[in-house]
Amino acid sequence: MAAAGPDQVSLRVIYEEKAIDQAAGFLADDPAGLGAVLDAVGRLAGDPRPAESFPYGSPGLRRLRVGRYRVMYEIKGDVVSIWHIAPGKTSG
Repeated sequence: MAAAGPDQVSLRVIYEEKAIDQAAGFLADDPAGLGAVLDAVGRLAGDPRPAESFPYGSPGLRRLRVGRYRVMYEIKGDVVSIWHIAPGKTSG
């Protein structure tokens, strides 16, 4: 991840307790997938609206797909709050 330049502000990323509990549930089954989620979430500090994320209702709410997972988060001021991490719906 590139460091924030002089014109970029790095936001603080926090995890709600529910999201931590959800992520912990996937650690034994899919450590690589969870690692990818944590990497993607870490990058939100420098780019809270990456191309692979989508608005979710109100302007500050976003949805991010990372592999088979869905991450729901809110951008409020200088904080990105992760409130939901779960496998996305699959077709079949």
